[in-house]
Amino acid sequence: MVSAAEAAGVVQSGDHVVIAMASPLMTPFGFLGAVAARADQLRGVTVDTSWSVAAAVLLQPGTEASWSTASMFAYTDAEFSALNARSEQVNYAPMNPSFMGWMADQPHREDLTRRYTGGDVFAVAVTPPNAAGYVTFGTNVWNARVQIKNARIVIGEVRDDLPVIPGGDNWMPVSAFDYLISDANKVEFPAIFAPTPEDEVDASQVCCAYVAELINNGDTVMFGGGAIPIRLAPFLEGKEDLGCHSEVIFPVDLVQKGVITNRKRNLVPGKTSLTGFIPRSEEERTWVDGNPAIDLRDMDVNNHPRYIAQNDNLVAVNAPLEVTLWGELGCERVGPRYFRGVGGQVEFVVGALLSKGGRSIHGVLSRKQTAAGGYVSTIVPEFTPPGAASISRQFADIVVTEYGVARLMGKTERERAQELIAIAHPDFRAELREAARRAVGLGTRTFLPPAPGA
Repeated sequence: MVSAAEAAGVVQSGDHVVIAMASPLMTPFGFLGAVAARADQLRGVTVDTSWSVAAAVLLQPGTEASWSTASMFAYTDAEFSALNARSEQVNYAPMNPSFMGWMADQPHREDLTRRYTGGDVFAVAVTPPNAAGYVTFGTNVWNARVQIKNARIVIGEVRDDLPVIPGGDNWMPVSAFDYLISDANKVEFPAIFAPTPEDEVDASQVCCAYVAELINNGDTVMFGGGAIPIRLAPFLEGKEDLGCHSEVIFPVDLVQKGVITNRKRNLVPGKTSLTGFIPRSEEERTWVDGNPAIDLRDMDVNNHPRYIAQNDNLVAVNAPLEVTLWGELGCERVGPRYFRGVGGQVEFVVGALLSKGGRSIHGVLSRKQTAAGGYVSTIVPEFTPPGAASISRQFADIVVTEYGVARLMGKTERERAQELIAIAHPDFRAELREAARRAVGLGTRTFLPPAPGA
């Protein structure tokens, strides 16, 4: 047991430091503050800050030579500002989360192992050791166990204010840690879910209603990030015996109302599968603390397409930023502006498509407001440059806006364009039709397989 300052003293110039990925609830705030205080002593440190609050603490003026950060899921305003300003101190890495644990066991991936799963120093918030000598990670696991296995030095920051999910992989013996920090101060955890602008509320409700119609009684639902998946829960209250296999978004109210029962799940029946959970209120913190009905698993298990696909009737509901007329889905950036990261979308899309009876749904409003006050279409001929396809068009299944449903899987380019133009905002349909006409021609003929017996 050491102080935060003593633990921070193990970090040396040139080290690769990993801050527990994927939840502010796992962020070791005391350790980070002590590292930040050593800025004038350190040079060339690389810090992995993926979905932690580390960047907000470390990215201060005058620290450019002390450290740089790398993230596969940006979270703080400090990261967004630096990324959008093209600061060389901050880097974004497109990466599928479930691959990280897999790479740790692949000898030919040594170059990537150090970056993603083999830090010189790994630091994570943990609960106090119990009588048997074990700690937990509170309500989140993500890739903490893989990092602990592979890091050279492992630091746990002991916090007594973390609720605990007891099931699955959420445990670690004290012997796995080199240091435990004993003087962590309680902090007010930052808000996780940003509110959506009020002018989008009505359109979101219509979009959610369309999505809800595509979900059947007994389906297992994955709730992704973004306005539509997060707002979907009230529109599912008339459903029966839904299951939930998600990454981190989990509508507790649907469990309390008897909608999510997991009775029909064939994978981990009776339980919800997650790799992390972020309570949004004190009531949810109380509800989840000690709850055995949640199966918390390592990220490379819970998020792996092969594991996800073991669910029958898995419906993945996600939210892209832009959709091209050919079905490419972008969820990391719009032009030069970054928005968090791809997260688990790719894995759940693939897992849903491989699931018996599964479906992949992307819900998005047909237009978004710009900083200047105007509107732009979210269905576009091509991504706003320099855009990138997070999900290729071969995996595009169902896209929903407030104007309807487009079914893309197996459709030709012309058919895809027609489907998507039909659910685009009316203000942009004419220019989308012209763009489709120039790109592929846009007639009325469709490709259909021959009739049986023909």
